[in-house]
Amino acid sequence: MTSAQPVRHAEAYRCGRLYAAVAALQRLAQNEHHGLGQPGAAEKAAARPEPQLREPLREIVHYLVQARIRGRGAAADPVFRSLTDFLPPAKNVPTSLHPDERPDFHRGREDQAALIAKEHPPRS
Repeated sequence: MTSAQPVRHAEAYRCGRLYAAVAALQRLAQNEHHGLGQPGAAEKAAARPEPQLREPLREIVHYLVQARIRGRGAAADPVFRSLTDFLPPAKNVPTSLHPDERPDFHRGREDQAALIAKEHPPRS
């Protein structure tokens, strides 16, 4: 294992957390059928995070406003504030992840989604 590999794996984990936070904001703003929640979307993002997150990241403020309009600001606000914690140190989301980094992406996504669900359970 090279010294760059642990950094890359940490970056993949961070990207997974970013994906989960953006997906949660999409869900709060739109509904359960949001783009990042579609079947296969997370798998595509694990391989190529930047292309999958490009448009959702551009729309992030819109998602926050829409969530507030829908009465979900209490859940959306802390998720929105957390986004900067998940941006890669270089502030560029990687265009691709190596297959051995993808489990770290999924672990980050699952960890963040579980944290969001615990703090702000989905409405019934």
